[in-house]
Amino acid sequence: MSIELSRNTGFSMIELLVAVLVMGVGVLGITGLQVVSLQNNGSALIRGQAVQLSYEILDRIRANPLGTPAGNAYNNISLAQVPAAATNCEAGPCSEAQMSVFDIAVWKCSLGNYNTENVCTDLRNAEVLPAVTDLPGLPQGDGSISVSANGVITVTVQWQESNQPNVSIISIDSQV
Repeated sequence: MSIELSRNTGFSMIELLVAVLVMGVGVLGITGLQVVSLQNNGSALIRGQAVQLSYEILDRIRANPLGTPAGNAYNNISLAQVPAAATNCEAGPCSEAQMSVFDIAVWKCSLGNYNTENVCTDLRNAEVLPAVTDLPGLPQGDGSISVSANGVITVTVQWQESNQPNVSIISIDSQV
């Protein structure tokens, strides 16, 4: 009578643990890439909004080129300058000067840093701007406008990204 020893084929416990470890590291790597991708997509969205808001005020200046040089009525709008109370020019006719104050107020309120100011609340109540819950603006968003003697308009928009220690800035120069 001969006795045959059967060999068990399959995975040993060590092989199984190594396979689980390799899979775990791979899943953690993919998860990390997904998190970074989501952060970068959020940053790109905010940067796109900042560019769009910059071009919006430039279009408003082109539509109302009050002053000499053209657009000078929009000059010297600085960061941290709270928007002034404005006549709602969508509700009725406005002069060119009233339109420039209205444009600046709408733009500053759209940037996001002044959502709680009375002028911004009034514009939202008049449905000139969407509700803060629908479009809150940029995180701590603010902007400035300067017009040079030769008519070059510089629009600067700044905001604070959640994952960045420094303020992000976009600056656009344009001729009216």
